[in-house]
Amino acid sequence: MLFERPLTIDLVALRRLGLAMVALAFLLPLQPLKTLVPCPLRTLTGVPCPLCGMTTSVIATLHLHFGAALAANPVGLLAVPIAIALVLLRPWVVRVPIWLLALVAGASWIFELHRFGVLG
Repeated sequence: MLFERPLTIDLVALRRLGLAMVALAFLLPLQPLKTLVPCPLRTLTGVPCPLCGMTTSVIATLHLHFGAALAANPVGLLAVPIAIALVLLRPWVVRVPIWLLALVAGASWIFELHRFGVLG
């Protein structure tokens, strides 16, 4: 069954993305325009995606504003230490249960739907 198998991820590209995420989160607050790319799904449909608020959450986490990070998207609080661990620990391959990824994505989406008032 799909959710019983672990997902094997080669971390070379993911490590680079994690490093870019951390670097950009430090640099974005320094740019003068203070504009971020809006979520395409929310812009087109009004429905937020599971990743809505991630940029804000990651920036807040890296600047130790944990309440703001939690309010924007709690997954950002997980993404930052995972990205830092990927860069520092340098594992080559990791196995992640697909059900765990689905659970985190689903919980994040429910959170965002509630935060933007789509659920009521």
